[in-house]
Amino acid sequence: MNLLFTISGSSGSGKTTLLELLSRDLSINISVSHTTREKREYEIDGVHYHFITKDEFDSLIAADKFIEYENVHGDFYGTTKDVIEDFLKEGKPLFLELDVKGALNLKKLYPNDTFSIFLSVPIDELENRLINRSSESEDEIKKRLSRFDQEESLKKEFDYTLINDNFETTFEELKNTVLKRIKNGN
Repeated sequence: MNLLFTISGSSGSGKTTLLELLSRDLSINISVSHTTREKREYEIDGVHYHFITKDEFDSLIAADKFIEYENVHGDFYGTTKDVIEDFLKEGKPLFLELDVKGALNLKKLYPNDTFSIFLSVPIDELENRLINRSSESEDEIKKRLSRFDQEESLKKEFDYTLINDNFETTFEELKNTVLKRIKNGN
């Protein structure tokens, strides 16, 4: 039975916004990852991420606390083991917003419990979104776009691919897919 749902895709593909709406509409829990990235103006520590220092992150690595972690654009992101194990023990669905490699690692560790979703977006639309959200410098945008081809090439490894070229349609498709998997238990 799939209890762990991952959503991955390029930075700016709409993952966070889709998950926030999904959580509101379906009362689904969203895992809160740890990161060494700087907090954006609108983000809340403990809600969007656990914002920690590189030294704190290294301490968690040394203590073998992460189920997966990744260096993305020079910042580290990771999910702790205890979060995953707690939800699996309770039999509750959990959504995880992970980078592509993190999602594939989680799927390897929990193949029967994980349903992976790849969120794709046309490259020109992605560039416009990154520019319009005004939270990254021009260099950071270039860095994020440089991973696009690599991430897109791995989408075939995911259980399901959504193309986010129309937000409302994409949200409804995501919602229906998740509901169906929870209802059917697979």
